[in-house]
Parts: sequence; C-alpha cells; structure tokens
Amino acid sequence: MASTTYRAPAGLRQGLRPAVLAVLCVAALALGLVQAPPAAAAGSCPPPTRAVLDNTPATFASTVALTFDDGPSPQWTPQVLDILRARGVKATFFVLGSNVAAHPEIARRIVAEGHLIANHSYGHPNFDLLSPAAQAAEIDRTNQAIQDATGAQPCFFRGPGGSHHGASVKDLVWSRGMDIAGWARDTLDWTTPLSLSPAFSDSIVRRATSPLTPHPTILMHDGSPGNYRQNTVNAVDRIISFYAARGYVFTDPAGRPFGTTAIQQRYQELGGPSGSLGAPVTDELPTAGGTGAFTHFQRGSIYWSSATGAHDVLGAIREAWRALGWEQSPLGFPTTNELPTPGGTGAFNHFQRGSVYWSPATGAHEVRGAIRDAWSALGWEQSPLGFPTSDEHTSGGVQRSDFQGGFITWTPQAGAVVTVTG
Repeated sequence: MASTTYRAPAGLRQGLRPAVLAVLCVAALALGLVQAPPAAAAGSCPPPTRAVLDNTPATFASTVALTFDDGPSPQWTPQVLDILRARGVKATFFVLGSNVAAHPEIARRIVAEGHLIANHSYGHPNFDLLSPAAQAAEIDRTNQAIQDATGAQPCFFRGPGGSHHGASVKDLVWSRGMDIAGWARDTLDWTTPLSLSPAFSDSIVRRATSPLTPHPTILMHDGSPGNYRQNTVNAVDRIISFYAARGYVFTDPAGRPFGTTAIQQRYQELGGPSGSLGAPVTDELPTAGGTGAFTHFQRGSIYWSSATGAHDVLGAIREAWRALGWEQSPLGFPTTNELPTPGGTGAFNHFQRGSVYWSPATGAHEVRGAIRDAWSALGWEQSPLGFPTSDEHTSGGVQRSDFQGGFITWTPQAGAVVTVTG
C-alpha cells in the first residue's frame, strides 16, 4: 500500500505559527477541505416573529419584559444583576458589542445567572443612516462578540434609538433567526440628571408602570459605562414589586418564561423534556473542581462554565468525553454544542483543548494538541485522513492518533508528522 509522509512545522504542540497556519489553511480552503469555524448551533433560537415586538405576546394573562440597553457596564450592570438575583427575576440585556468586548466577564455573568443577552449593535449607530452592508456588519460583529464571550446565541435585536423599522434591518435580523424587540414603556431614564435624584427615580417607576396594560415591554438602561445610571438602578426593585404584586409573569420580549440558569435556558432551547435530551436525571450540580456546573439528562448532558457558556454533549461523543474524565480531562469544558460535520456523515464537539469526532464507521475519538492542529490544517474529516479511529495514545515512544486514511505522530523533536496510507 502506498503511503505519503510529511512533517508538520515544529512546535505544533504549542499551536501552529500564524504564518504557517495561514498558508496551510489557505491551501486547504482552495481544495475545499476546511470546514468553517464553529458557529452557534442551528435552531437554538425559536423561529422569529416577523413583526416588531413592542409588547410581549399574550402567552399568559399578564406578562412583563424588563429590558436594559447599552451595557454591560462595570459600574451599573452588576448592581442591576444583584437586584434581579435577590428578587428571583430575569431580564433581557440588549448589549453593545464594544462593551461586551471590553467587559466579557460581565456578559458571562448575565448569561450564567439565567438572563437573556441580546444584540443592540456594536457601536450604537443610527441604523437608518447606514447602508445594508454596514447594518449587517454591526449585527454580525456584535453577535460574534457575544458568542466569543459567553457561548450564547442572541435571539433578539433592538436598534439603537429604535432604528429597527427599516426594511433592510428587518430582513437582516430575521434572516439571522432573531426577533426584533421594541418597547411599550420608555422610562426615559436616558434623560437622567448626572447625580442622584429620588424624584427622577420616581418618574422612572411611574413611566414603567402607568398606564397599566397586560403585556408591556419596559425600556431601561444599564450602560454605557460612562453614563450615570444610579437613578435607574434605584428604580428597578420598585418596578419589580409593582408587577409581582399584580401577578405578572416576567418573560422575555417574546413572552417566554426564563430558565433560571444558563443550563436550563439551553435545555428549554432544545425542547425541554420532549426534546433531544429527555428528562433530567440529576439536579444542576457543581463540577468537581468548582469551576462550572452540569445537569445529566436521559440522553445527554449540558455543561457550563463562565469561560465557555452552556453546551450540550450527547451520545457516543459524551461517552468518549466521560471516559476521559469529563471537564477534568485533557479536553476541558465543551465550547460548542454537538454539531454535524459538513458532509453530514458524522458529528463533533469542540472543547477547550481538543475535539471529539464521531462517525458510524469509526465511533467517537478525541483529537488534541499538535496532532489536532495538523489534522485541522489538512481539512478535518474531509481531508485524506478522514475520521479518527483511535484516541491519542503512546506508540513506540511517540504520541499518535490513527485515522481512516493514515496516522499522525508527534514528538518534541520532530513535531507533528502526518502519514497518509490511502
């Protein structure tokens, strides 16, 4: 049988050098071998309602959606989150991508505590003054910033200043699977004086609660970091008390009740007990190292950490990861949900320090480190190597992973060496 062997650049265990990786990836793309970088799982947001949601739909007799724009802010957002946590209430945070990039830890807290994080553009421009291409760039850059920071896929968009009524904006947002959320109650908190004002806080509460209607969406602001928002912070608890005393259900802008944690939100996105995971078989529990949480279900698990967000791991991929030691294994926490391979012949999850790939012909096997980098540069399972047929193991003093069409070895001296036997 003919075989071809070549040596990947030294140092792959620490990651390919950027120039080498760029050359390899460009060559692989030209051959149609490299799959796109992991994206948010398809279908994780419900199909959008093709109308601007100024009020919450009537999913319950009385609903209210609390929404906060322009964050996250290191001064104001944590205060709002503390109040919501103390009251057991969830809200939707329409964040700016630039603020998420500057304060990713606050974005992660928003998601970890069971709130929704939504798209409010990257730099707060008036969308009515932008070209469709510029509008798309603002939306996509913000979605990417949110996903990079939290692992969450935004399901709602709100244009700065309400600039989301144009036909091009609607088409761009709906084609990305997001709802457009306006508001029914503008508290005008953005007109706040630059100092503490009990009278202004009273006006925020009054505008948020009057006139009383059955399904309002309330607009407030927790950012941007340079703005003064203490008067809003001081109004939040009273607004919650007003609606709670009247039996309102606190929902997202589409009238859906919140899960209480990021894991529960992901579970509901997958269909709850009637979805792909089935019923829970454990409570939500802390991971062994105390850095995350998980829930096991009849047909899979959801794992969360502040660094990675909440992701589902299913079937044979889950069993392979479990055998390695869950999140304490060399792979760490999952960074994607289970996704199909581009050719539709298998599935994979990416993790913090590696991946697990599965196909019916090969089963599920982990690939990591420099061996994974070399396989990635070739085009993953669409390369001449195909799917992995073994985990990484020691063979003859070298680290090795076997594939359908060959194998990759690694040593500190030689780096990653690819042998194609097909």
